[in-house]
Amino acid sequence: MATINGNALLDQNWRALASCSQIDPDLFFAVGAREHKMAKKVCRACPVRRECLAYAMDEPVDHGIWGGMTERERRRYRRQAGSAGWRSLLGA
Repeated sequence: MATINGNALLDQNWRALASCSQIDPDLFFAVGAREHKMAKKVCRACPVRRECLAYAMDEPVDHGIWGGMTERERRRYRRQAGSAGWRSLLGA
C-alpha cells in the first residue's frame, strides 16, 4: 500500500458510495448556515458517513462539510478528545 509521510493511505473506495457523490459539491463547501443544514441532512442518511468523517479528521481537512461536521465542529471534536485522539470519542 502506498504511503505519505509514513502513514498508509486510506482506501478511498467509500467515496463512490457517498450520498453526496450525486449532489453538487458546492453545497458542502458553502459558507451559509442554510447550506450547512442542507449538507448535514444529506450526511445523516449517508451509508459511509463514518468513513468520510474519519478521512476529514485524519488528514485533517480544513474546509467543507465532511461526515456531517463543519471544520469548526471537527476542531471542537479533536479538542474534546485531547490526547486520547478523536477516535476515542467514537469508541473506535
